Amino acid sequence: MMVVGLAFLLCGAVIMMLPLEPNAPSGSSVSCGNSLGMGFDAFDVDKRDQAFVAICKRLRSERRGWGVPALAGGMVLLAAGGIRGRRFTNRTGEISS
Repeated sequence: MMVVGLAFLLCGAVIMMLPLEPNAPSGSSVSCGNSLGMGFDAFDVDKRDQAFVAICKRLRSERRGWGVPALAGGMVLLAAGGIRGRRFTNRTGEISS
């Protein structure tokens, strides 16, 4: 259970940290930073086209919609695995069946 929880936690973190770069109609890409907003310069994006500010905001919101549940699920599974693992050890530290 803890391995699956750790996998979900890491996947959620990767989802949140990957950069977002929508393609402009001209073929160039615009940097929207990551889903936490790091690396996003609204002024620089606004200079290219005002619509990209709204597009970046929507993309960050969609990415958080996938990343936050994966992070939360991973934390819940890790906590449940830790609690379950503790329940199987007795006071002397020996594993009971």
